[in-house]
Amino acid sequence: MGMRHLEAITGLGMTVCGVSDIAEQARAAAREACKLDPSASFADGVEMLRSVRPDALVVATTAPSHAPLVVAAAKAGVRYILCEKPMATSLGEAREMMDACRRSGTLLAINHQMRFMEQYTRMKALIGSEQLGPLASVVVAASNFGLAMNASHYFEMFRYVSGVPVHSVNAWFEDAKLANPRGPQFEDRSGRILAHSQSGPSLYLDFSVNAGNGINVVYICRYGQIVVDELNGAMRVIARKSEFRDLPTTRYGMPSDIRTESIAPADVVGPTKALWTALLAGQSYPDGEAGIHALACCVAAHVSHENDGAAVAIGQSLPDARRFQWA
Repeated sequence: MGMRHLEAITGLGMTVCGVSDIAEQARAAAREACKLDPSASFADGVEMLRSVRPDALVVATTAPSHAPLVVAAAKAGVRYILCEKPMATSLGEAREMMDACRRSGTLLAINHQMRFMEQYTRMKALIGSEQLGPLASVVVAASNFGLAMNASHYFEMFRYVSGVPVHSVNAWFEDAKLANPRGPQFEDRSGRILAHSQSGPSLYLDFSVNAGNGINVVYICRYGQIVVDELNGAMRVIARKSEFRDLPTTRYGMPSDIRTESIAPADVVGPTKALWTALLAGQSYPDGEAGIHALACCVAAHVSHENDGAAVAIGQSLPDARRFQWA
């Protein structure tokens, strides 16, 4: 992800004044990409902050170092920070990050990019329309993409598209723990999650270890559905013809209007550029509260699974100090 972030910020005309990575090979690749002098690359991120004094920082390391680096950057006076997800390995760490940034006046963004991706902005504009009516639920038919690694994005997607946060989570994980290419010390989970809001809409995610291709999302509304193939950039909208909208929902087989459209496939660089633009301009962006919300949903999912899939509320009762082996 680090190289993708470099592509995004250089594409915006920002000047890269320093890079840090514990791996020399990664530092060399970053130096080459940005034409940096070796003196501007560091094995230690805190040393880079002291030496370079950047105005803005990208934290694209693995999750265990997110909190230490963000807190150090805030103390060093960095004005803008974009941190990768998951925000931290515990809720306590995430709150420390938020507190440090509040004290220093640092603006902290978490890289949940949903509000900058056409596959979500288009859906948000359609949901609640006269044609489709209010949102009932979102169903994500995913693949084996991991809870913290990718499912966490969909908690923020749901919050953005529906306009309401997740209130409680039921989760049923599979026995297999996912190996991570970033090292044997990391692990993630596969399975199924049902997330509820207080106002009605719900989110269901199926990311089974046995599923190995594609991500399709169905937005179920009162008068129709939107089906999105996220990886291939296709959208299908099915809605009751206007003369049948007032009939009960039990009349689900009424004649429909159907249209298929192309949308931008899932991308990383473009939405990251849009996030930076919003952050620097003081516009809406996924802040630390958005990151904590997604993180709390992941923690609640673990607690639910450990309690036979019982509903677990997103609130103060979640374990604050418990650390997870997320990358």
